[in-house]
Amino acid sequence: MKTARTKCLLLMLTLLLAPLTLFGQDQTPPVAGVVELGSRWSWGDVYGRPDLPFDPSLKTSKYNEYRDLRDGFFIPKVRLSMDDIAGSKYFVDVQSNNAIYRDQSYLATFGAWNRFKLQIRYDEIPHTYSNTARTLYTNTAGNSTTWAVLTIPLVTRNALQGLAASTSLPSTIQTQLVPSMNFIVPAIERRAGTVLLAYNISSYWDLLTSYSREHESGTRPIGLIFNSSPSASLTGGYGAEVPEPIDYFNNTVKVRAEYARKRVAVQIGYTGSFFQNDISALVFDNPFRTTDCVSPNGCTAATQGPAKGLVDLYPDNHAHYINFAGSFLLMKHLRLLASINAGWLRQNDSFLPYTTNAILLAGTGPLPASSLHGEKHTLAMNYKLIQGVGKKFDIKAGYRQYDYNNDTPVLSFTPVEGDIAAASLASPEENTPFGYNRKNIEVTGNWYYAKKSSVKVGYEGEIMDRSHRDVEHSTENGFVAAIDSAPRKDLSFRVSYRYSARNPEQYQDEEAIATGGGITNDQIFSRRFDESTRTRNRGDAQIEYSPTDRLSFSGFGGTLQDDFNHRGGVNSATPLNFIAGTTYPYYLYGVLKDLSYNAGFDSDFTLTNAVTMFAEYSYERYYKAMASRYHVPGGATPTPLDCSISGRGCDSANNDWGSTSREFVHILAGGIDVHFNKKANLNTYYTLSAAKGHVDSRPFGDPTLLTGPDKFLLIGTNAAVDYPETVSRNHQVVAIFRYKLTKNVTSKVEYRYQQFDTKDYQTSAMTPYMGCVSPLPPGAPVPGCTSPLLGTPSPFYPYFLVGDNSAARYLFLGADQPSYRAHYLAATVEYHF
Repeated sequence: MKTARTKCLLLMLTLLLAPLTLFGQDQTPPVAGVVELGSRWSWGDVYGRPDLPFDPSLKTSKYNEYRDLRDGFFIPKVRLSMDDIAGSKYFVDVQSNNAIYRDQSYLATFGAWNRFKLQIRYDEIPHTYSNTARTLYTNTAGNSTTWAVLTIPLVTRNALQGLAASTSLPSTIQTQLVPSMNFIVPAIERRAGTVLLAYNISSYWDLLTSYSREHESGTRPIGLIFNSSPSASLTGGYGAEVPEPIDYFNNTVKVRAEYARKRVAVQIGYTGSFFQNDISALVFDNPFRTTDCVSPNGCTAATQGPAKGLVDLYPDNHAHYINFAGSFLLMKHLRLLASINAGWLRQNDSFLPYTTNAILLAGTGPLPASSLHGEKHTLAMNYKLIQGVGKKFDIKAGYRQYDYNNDTPVLSFTPVEGDIAAASLASPEENTPFGYNRKNIEVTGNWYYAKKSSVKVGYEGEIMDRSHRDVEHSTENGFVAAIDSAPRKDLSFRVSYRYSARNPEQYQDEEAIATGGGITNDQIFSRRFDESTRTRNRGDAQIEYSPTDRLSFSGFGGTLQDDFNHRGGVNSATPLNFIAGTTYPYYLYGVLKDLSYNAGFDSDFTLTNAVTMFAEYSYERYYKAMASRYHVPGGATPTPLDCSISGRGCDSANNDWGSTSREFVHILAGGIDVHFNKKANLNTYYTLSAAKGHVDSRPFGDPTLLTGPDKFLLIGTNAAVDYPETVSRNHQVVAIFRYKLTKNVTSKVEYRYQQFDTKDYQTSAMTPYMGCVSPLPPGAPVPGCTSPLLGTPSPFYPYFLVGDNSAARYLFLGADQPSYRAHYLAATVEYHF
């Protein structure tokens, strides 16, 4: 704190006394500057988590997520500019925002007009993830290793290992372990510095070079699991959410040269990116085991597992790009625009062992290579021809191509899934280096039929070729039309429409061919939305109207509609519905429709010369529908398929189900500015952003069919049920009063009230332990965990069903960003010189 105060005093004295030192000079050079300093306070409360045994701090809540609002003295803004220093053509400009704190920013520029510019920039941006987190882990790695090591006291792990398969484990963790956890605030700090030099070699040539270095450090939540499936029940695997240590650098080098004449303009450059991670891997203790063990030697199938986990973190890598751009006037009315960007990306991180379980590691076989030798090459090209035809017409033809070539070697691995299951040496798995080539063609014509008015029509096409994907080749064709019109001086509008249709040539999903237990791994008509058949319609409209100099109005509206539910082609030729009437016919499994709508307006009104008002409103609505199937692989003799017989495979359309996602967003703002006189003014405004989300699920089959091959199975824990509503609401009221004390000094008082309300079933009820729940009847209740999985809601969250017995051996951080109310008051003085 003393260091911060010292920096603050030095900065104030330097900037405040700088103008005074110029008074003694015979000739005062042009100097301009501003210093704003003052004091601020914020107070309020964090709420919405009545289950917590503590009160989260406002200073580490979402209110301060990306900033550092400390109470007391602060310097919001500083700027000093000096032109023609000592009678020369040199200039200096120094700026800062939020000086001395963790969200500070500085920019210094020195140069000579029309000759060169040297710029130095430094920024800090904090990011606080949560202030409700607790953990047993401690980072015990020293500075001599690049691996982070998270450990739990051995006495705690011994106790948990003894209870690992006991029904008393959940109650013990909930009542004894959780209260002893340490409080942490996962947060990172981004620090970035840039040096830039721009030099005008001549009136035709410019040169620019820059170097930037960014450092991120801190911790953030990451979830990890020991199991081949996402289960950590008393008879399943283990898991933990841990604070992931972050300490990496990103260095970027840029060099660019430009040449410009009347008919030709060319730019060529180089960009190099070099990523360095000082923490290459993360080792963490298994909370429920102290030794490696594989059943049946010394443990059971319910208690086997490794003593530690090992995760590879972001690898060191580098990328090099050469770019070219040019504009060429080929003929009087014909111009060519071109850009080419070629990239080379490399990564050669060393492979980690297949598993930390020493017993299983002995049966994995050697790694196929010591490191990845990853290589990728990219090539982006963009060409556009513009031909003028008289004064009222022009034709534009464009071609874009992007190549993403993944030349990483294909290797065969024998992985140990979740450090639990033994490797299959007879069935190795290969890495899949995805790649693609995309070509876009666009031809449009424009008719400028009046001043500020035009009509545009054209064709758009896309050809996509992929490697190691379900669809190797697809084409998309469409057209575009738009009208811009200004029928009157005070009125203008724009209407545009786009249509396109994507058609895959063939859909080959390897998982829809592979079988297990008598059924395919994926349903044969499962489709990924980025590859499948799709029609897209997009319409947009804008209008601007200014009936008087005092009133202006603008409005907009638009929709984007993607329809994937098409009959035939790579989809089913007949409806997949088991029965009619439960939903419309569908011909694939996956996303059926993806729709969005938006509309809004804004208006400015000058009531008098001293009073102005504004109002804004926008509305957004999102809708997505999908279809899926619940299917169960059979046993040793799974055929013929029969959903009513255990051990037979079940793959019936009677167990199809659907889900719809709907989200509604309202954003509004309004305010008034009042100038009382030449010295005093008041700015006030109110903003609101409110969103609600719904995810509703329902079966498509016949729930009364409880016998036979098509038996209905979507009951109990397999039922298609609705998710709880999600809510996010953020509003603030702001009032800023300014008073000009003298010609150069202005005082300001600012007040803000902010309120953030959130309700999200994914995070709002998160605690460090979610496994203290009892199973559904007729299962025996777990001692000390009286709230069942379904039926009885949490006493703190009546709208949520909190907990899952599949998380009985999973320790979370309990990371959440609860609701808050905050008041902010600041008083500053701004001095101009």
